[in-house]
Amino acid sequence: MIAVAGDLHIHTALSPCAEDVMTPGAIVQAAVEAGLDLIAICDHNSADNAAAVQAAAQHHADNRLLVLSGIEITTSEEVHLIGVFPETEAAMRVGAQVRSTLPALSGAPRLDGNQWIMNAEGEKIARETQMLSMASGFPLADAVAMVRDHGGLAIAAHVDRPSFSVTSQLGFFPDNLRFDALEISAAGSREGRQERFTHLGMPLITASDAHCPEEIGACRTLFAMKSPDFESLAEALRCDPREGRCVIA
Repeated sequence: MIAVAGDLHIHTALSPCAEDVMTPGAIVQAAVEAGLDLIAICDHNSADNAAAVQAAAQHHADNRLLVLSGIEITTSEEVHLIGVFPETEAAMRVGAQVRSTLPALSGAPRLDGNQWIMNAEGEKIARETQMLSMASGFPLADAVAMVRDHGGLAIAAHVDRPSFSVTSQLGFFPDNLRFDALEISAAGSREGRQERFTHLGMPLITASDAHCPEEIGACRTLFAMKSPDFESLAEALRCDPREGRCVIA
């Protein structure tokens, strides 16, 4: 086993709430400088910039960084759900399904953000025309099933926060719904909020939810993995947390 430092929740300039400086190259550079081995690109309701970040990582002088394609789905209940996928094509298919349920942009960038789709060099290719900040048409259970149907890991985002979390939006954890992991926010990890969720018996991770380069790697999860790849990550999350395979650090 090797220790893999991962940050599984990073936004690019495509997310309406992220800074425009969150270009593929800037994200990779910040991740490398932070000593990360693994990151996942999880923009709001879209996966359109994930491939560009992967390409930027491959072209970086230190190209050991593994970049996984993901998405942060806003469900119809306004719960944030992270999907992390073994292949970019799977993430893109999920993104297309989510996008089809979103309304068009209002035309007010100050409200909707610029939502830039970029290439690996950080050049702006297009601006997303649907409102990525809005709730999709998928209820939480359907969103989890969609992620799994495409081979992905379903992670409940920032479960300790008072908004956009399972607990804040539903008021409870559904008994019939199991996540591959529960994400504790950066602030929550520092304050020990993970203790509130250990009784649920699901792996706990933490991630930066970075919207600017300085936040990348501000907190990370250390995984004991056979190798730095998706399958080893999935295996780590399937193991009993008491075995130390998935440890908030």
